[in-house]
Amino acid sequence: MQTLDDAPVAHGFTMRDVHAMAAAACRADRSLASDAHTRYDVAWSAIASALAEADEPPGRTELVRVGWQAIYNEVREMRHTFGHRDKDGTNEVASSPRFRQYWTLPPAYPEDGLIERLAVPQILARLTDAERAAVIALAVHDDFQAAADALGIKYGAMTARISMARRRFRAHWYAPETAPPTNGTDRRVGAYGKQLRTHCRNGHELTGDNVYRRPNPKPGRRGERVCRACESERSKARWARKKEAAA
Repeated sequence: MQTLDDAPVAHGFTMRDVHAMAAAACRADRSLASDAHTRYDVAWSAIASALAEADEPPGRTELVRVGWQAIYNEVREMRHTFGHRDKDGTNEVASSPRFRQYWTLPPAYPEDGLIERLAVPQILARLTDAERAAVIALAVHDDFQAAADALGIKYGAMTARISMARRRFRAHWYAPETAPPTNGTDRRVGAYGKQLRTHCRNGHELTGDNVYRRPNPKPGRRGERVCRACESERSKARWARKKEAAA
């Protein structure tokens, strides 16, 4: 008498074969990121579907691989759904920065952003015409000397106008309280009279997407330029060293 385990599935494989291959796929999986029943069900479904859809008889090893790959994909999707960080199984639910950013509740006082958008143009209107022109020129050129040249004034006059504009703006922004002191010098360049480097020490061109500025913890100062190609190579080297240490 034929049992359910002996029932044919496809291409000469029986239900017993599907069970054995699903169990083998569970043993081959190293993630252990879900319970055994879930891993088995995922592998069983993937293997059965592969058998039913195959035009030619697949090999047993190939079907086992289909099973553990389905387990891996399921684990990855569930980790993504619950906000785990990639490539780190020790992190908890909602540990991914992007997950937290997406699901973070709006601020308790949304009027703060509205107040800022209304206050900025009102305070800018309090600046003198010369100060306002200096602010606009600096915003356009992002360089004090270039902004001064565009306005047809000297560099010292440009810095003086920006300094007065900043002082006047901060006085109105923090009113009726006293504005806190500012630290640092904003020159927007590394050093005048010295051209910025066009290539890093390893010969990579510092332009476009290959360069970014590292954040500077000091207020009012720009971070140093960093070569993305070099950072990528250093990251690969660190990963290789970790793999060697773990081997």
